[in-house]
Amino acid sequence: MSTAAAGLSAVKRFRLHEIKGLRHHLKRYGPLPEKPDANPKALLLPNPFLPRFNPTSGRWAPPKYSLRRQAELVKQAKVTKTLHLLPPGPKLRAAEILAAPTKSPRLNLDEKKKALRGGWLSKVEWVGKVNEKQVKGAESGTRLYSGKKRMFKGHKWERVKRRRFNYKKILLRDMDQRIMRYKSYYKNRRPNPLATPQVNKKAKLPF
Repeated sequence: MSTAAAGLSAVKRFRLHEIKGLRHHLKRYGPLPEKPDANPKALLLPNPFLPRFNPTSGRWAPPKYSLRRQAELVKQAKVTKTLHLLPPGPKLRAAEILAAPTKSPRLNLDEKKKALRGGWLSKVEWVGKVNEKQVKGAESGTRLYSGKKRMFKGHKWERVKRRRFNYKKILLRDMDQRIMRYKSYYKNRRPNPLATPQVNKKAKLPF
């Protein structure tokens, strides 16, 4: 099976699985919320790429498809140019669906009849709001370095090179004075280091 055929088969299985699972979803989570701008001829389906709220238990259920499976479906849909058959989600923005080229899959007469009978090519309105995270620099493709003072921080030795150079420069400038001060300190304390040290104060016992 070619890559395009495998991608189309994956999208088809996804659509059929969601259409058949609508009854179970309504039984478990209750009726779908109304969508005012929905097409009256389209089928309302819950978005499986988004978390679901259970009104009975008051808890949120994770998305039916993980982020990895969502990314795989999006990749396969891009190959077959069937992004319009997938719902928006974390891995697929609504703007990408509108901008993507749409292409009806090539099917023979029998396959078209099965598709119309099964409904996987029918119009679908996905219920659920996608909260897209606004990332700085995402539109221009520089979100990794947006809002930073410099684009590349470089190596550690490169960042501290100037500071270390200035510090060494100060040390070398005053090196003679520091050496003289070091030698004179011990010379003043013990002019004759080989002589026996004289104790001026009377020794005291430690008790």
